[in-house]
Amino acid sequence: MGGVGLCLSGGGYRAMVFHLGALRRLNEAGWLPKLTRVASVSGGSIVAGVLGLGWRDLDFDGDGIARRFGDLVEEPILRLAGTTVDVPAVLNGLVSGGASRRVQASYDRYLFHGATLQDLPADDEGPRFILLATNLSNGTLWRFSRPYMRDWRSEPVNNPTLPLAHAVAASSAFPPVLSPCRLRIPGRDVVTLTDGGVFDNLGLEPVLKRCATLFVSDGGGTFKEQPKPPGDWLRGTLRVLSTVDVQVRRLRSRQLMDALESGQRAGSFWAVNSLQAEYGGRSPNLPCPEEESRALAATPTRLAAMSPETRHRLVNWGYGLADAALRTFVDPGLPEPAGFPHPGGIG
Repeated sequence: MGGVGLCLSGGGYRAMVFHLGALRRLNEAGWLPKLTRVASVSGGSIVAGVLGLGWRDLDFDGDGIARRFGDLVEEPILRLAGTTVDVPAVLNGLVSGGASRRVQASYDRYLFHGATLQDLPADDEGPRFILLATNLSNGTLWRFSRPYMRDWRSEPVNNPTLPLAHAVAASSAFPPVLSPCRLRIPGRDVVTLTDGGVFDNLGLEPVLKRCATLFVSDGGGTFKEQPKPPGDWLRGTLRVLSTVDVQVRRLRSRQLMDALESGQRAGSFWAVNSLQAEYGGRSPNLPCPEEESRALAATPTRLAAMSPETRHRLVNWGYGLADAALRTFVDPGLPEPAGFPHPGGIG
């Protein structure tokens, strides 16, 4: 088994921007052109979709560093993170039942501009991008990719021309407010989809089975203990969903760590609620104090506008953790960065 896989978890804008920082560090370390699979869910699928759409134009130099990462990936993601998508979508959904369609329209307007799954790179041009959703009809993991879209129980739709924004909206259809997302395939029953994190919040399954080296970025946030959980139906339902989410994430994390610690797979794992002190390769040029780290991990799981300061701190946090993970577990000889991508550190 060969190949290098990257997994980008769910977690709304928090995860999207955190992953952006990790991707920036992976790019500087020359890992992006080595990738053979990129699997993503929810907030991770937003940044994965942008990376995939821009892949052919990234302009890799001789060291494997994408010269145009900033303008093709970082700038559009940071612009989107300054725009609120979820509240207008929910309000629209209350009237028309089309919250997911409104999210799709926003993604297309700000990021994808009519692109389809066929605008992702072919397997001989770059990694296969796999955007994951959960099929509520049969409880399986639905995969959107350039070669096909399907779950393991369905006949594939080969070479799908589905809008990329539709696939990302399905992957990030967080229940109950942004879900479901309905996929109409001619000649078949409607496929009812929800957030990919319901099945696999790390996006691990398609990569663990096929790649010898794994990089997993988890922006899923922290589960807050509540001695007296809410009892009303709305907040109670959200609490139940949060509990399901954290349990799925813990199970997937254990699966990943077993593979890494046993030597079955190489690579590394970092999470937004980790502490930099847990990694031996931390850099004095990238200070990440515990208090500020925990504050960033507590950023709400929303598709809501972030201040420029919050956006930059989350990019810096993802960058700093990915650097520590790479230099601790993958490449101890990797040169230390001169500093964070954005002024102000992480707090």
